[in-house]
Amino acid sequence: MTFYKAKDDLYDYFNKYSAEKKDELDERKTNSPLLKIYNFETSSIHDGNEVLNVFKQFYEIKEMEGNIFELNSGNYKDKNKPDGWLEPLSDRFYTFYTTQKVNEVENAIKKIIKESTILDSLWLADTFFYNLFTWIYNNFPNYRFVKMKMEFDSKLMWNLLEEVKQDNVPDYYNEIDLRESQKKFEFTERLPLVNELIEQLRKIKVFSPARSISMLRFPGNKGGGFDFYYDGKITNRSSSFVDLYHNLKFVINIYHNLINQIEEKTWFNISSHHFKSSGGIIKGSPVIMEFDEPLDKYLFENFIIRTFEKRYGNFRLWGEPIKLSENKYHVYGLDLHLWQEIFMEFTPGMFVFVLPEGVCGNTVNRLITNIQHNLNPDFTVYVGETSYSELVEKSLEEGLSQ
Repeated sequence: MTFYKAKDDLYDYFNKYSAEKKDELDERKTNSPLLKIYNFETSSIHDGNEVLNVFKQFYEIKEMEGNIFELNSGNYKDKNKPDGWLEPLSDRFYTFYTTQKVNEVENAIKKIIKESTILDSLWLADTFFYNLFTWIYNNFPNYRFVKMKMEFDSKLMWNLLEEVKQDNVPDYYNEIDLRESQKKFEFTERLPLVNELIEQLRKIKVFSPARSISMLRFPGNKGGGFDFYYDGKITNRSSSFVDLYHNLKFVINIYHNLINQIEEKTWFNISSHHFKSSGGIIKGSPVIMEFDEPLDKYLFENFIIRTFEKRYGNFRLWGEPIKLSENKYHVYGLDLHLWQEIFMEFTPGMFVFVLPEGVCGNTVNRLITNIQHNLNPDFTVYVGETSYSELVEKSLEEGLSQ
C-alpha cells in the first residue's frame, strides 16, 4: 500500500500534520506522535543504491515521485501509516521522517546503524551546539524563548568492571548510587537569559553537564521550534514543516562542511616523488584530545576495557589494546563505520587518533560527542594545529554563505 505518490503530497501532509500537533501542544495534550526526523551519514564512496540495500533488509521500500521512498515493515500498531519515509538530502546524508511512536522507531534506527558498515548517525558535539546557539542568539529577537538540555552520564566512572576493581579501588566508588550517575540539566528561557546562564555554567568546571549540550531547540518563525538532539534526531514542535526543512538543510550543510574539513586535514597518505633524496612525503594530521585534568586511573582503565573488549556505547571502535606502560596504550584497530583502519594512542591526559585515507570524518564527530557525554566533557580538541572549535566556526560561516 502506497500512502502518497509524490514528495509534494507528502510535504503537504507534513505541513498539515505539524499544524495540528502544534495546536495540540498549545492545549497541552497530543493525540498522536509528533513528526520526528532521524539523520544518517555515509561516505562519499557509497551510492544511493547501497544505502537503499541496507534499508531493504528491514523494510519493504516503494519509490515515490520526487526521489523519496516509503518504508514499511508491518511491525507497528498503527497500520494507517507507514513506518516512515526516506529522503536522500545529498550523496552523504539521508533523512528518515516518521510519525510513529518514538520508542518503536528508535529501536529500529539503532539496529539499522549497528548492523550496517556504511551508515552512521549525525553526531552534534557540544561545540557544534554552542556555535548554533550563538548564531540563534544573534539572529532572533530577545523576546524569543529557547530550550537547551545538558547531559552527562558517569556510569563509566562508577560502574567499574571486575578487572578494574581488583586494583585496590577506593571505597568511595562503591558508595555511589548509580541512579545518580546520569546528570541532566535543562531550561527554557528567553535568549538573553540563556546566553548569560550558559556562560556562567561553563565556567563552573565541577558541573559536568555544562559542556555537554545534548539538545537545542531552534525557534520557529511562527512559534514553537525544532528540537535538535546530539545523535541527529529532530522533533518538530512548530506548526510548519517547511520551516523545519529549511533549518534541517542549514544544519546538514554546516555539518557537511565540517566533515570535509576534517577529512582534508586528517587523512594520512604518502605522495610519491621521484627525488633521490626522498621517496615520499607523508600528509595528514592527527586528532588530539587534551583533557583539562588527567582522567582518574580507574576510569581510564574502565574506558579502555569497555570500549575495546566489551564494545560499550556508541564509540564503534574495534582493536586489541597494547599496554606500553602503566598509563599508556596503543591500539591498531578498526572504525566499525566503513571498517577502515584507525590508529590510536591513549593516556589519562591525552587521546590521539590517526585517520588513514578513507576513514570517515564523521568518526571524529562521533568520538568527540560520546566522550563528552560518557567519559569527561572537559577537554580541547585539535585537528593538526587547528582547534575543532575553529573548524566548526568556519563551517558555520560557509553554511551561512551557501
